[in-house]
Amino acid sequence: MKVILTQAVQGLGEAGTIKEVADGYARNYLLPHGLAVVATRGSVKQAETQAETYARKADKAKSELQKSASTIQDKTVVIRARAGSENRLYGSVTPADVADALAAQHNITIDRRRIEMETIHRLGAYQATVDMGSGVTAQFNVEVAPEVAGASGKAVRASGPTEGESAVADAGETPAAEQEAAAHDTTSDSETPAEQEAEANPT
Repeated sequence: MKVILTQAVQGLGEAGTIKEVADGYARNYLLPHGLAVVATRGSVKQAETQAETYARKADKAKSELQKSASTIQDKTVVIRARAGSENRLYGSVTPADVADALAAQHNITIDRRRIEMETIHRLGAYQATVDMGSGVTAQFNVEVAPEVAGASGKAVRASGPTEGESAVADAGETPAAEQEAAAHDTTSDSETPAEQEAEANPT
C-alpha cells in the first residue's frame, strides 16, 4: 500500500514522504495512529501535492527546533548542592533539577523527560543532552558546586542529614536539671543566720 507519512516515523521516513508499505502495517499501525494517509492511484497527483505540503511543514517545524536548540547549545547551568566527604552529594541531581536550573538561569523551558544525562551523585562538571525531536539535539554543561551562603546558582536540598546534625547541643550549655541541682548544693553548704548567731554568742 502506498501511503503519505503525516509525521516522522523512525526507520521509515520524515513527514511528507510517500512510502510503499505492507498493507497490515498500514492498516494496523500507521493509519489508526494518524501517522499516514492512503495515497490512492487515482489521486497520486493530489498525494504528491499533499506530500510537498507535509514536507514544507516538517521543514519549518525542524527549523524551529534547530533554532531552539541553538539557544541551549553549550550553555552552562550551576546547581548548588550539599556534599559530604569525597564530594559525595546528600542525594542526587536529577533531570528535573536541571530543567528548573535552565528555566531560572537562562529562561529556557524544557520538559525534563527530554533531558538525557547520567545520574549525578558528586560535585563536578557534567554534560547533558536535550532531545528536541526530529533528530535535533543540543548539548549543554551542568556544574554541580558546593552549597555556599550567598552563592549564585540553583540550590538543591538533597535528602539526608548533614555532618554533625545528629550531635547533641553545645557541650558548654549546662542542662537545666544540672543547674537546679547545683543551686541546691550551694544552699545546703551555706550556714543559716541562726547558726551564725550561735557561733558569735556561745553560751
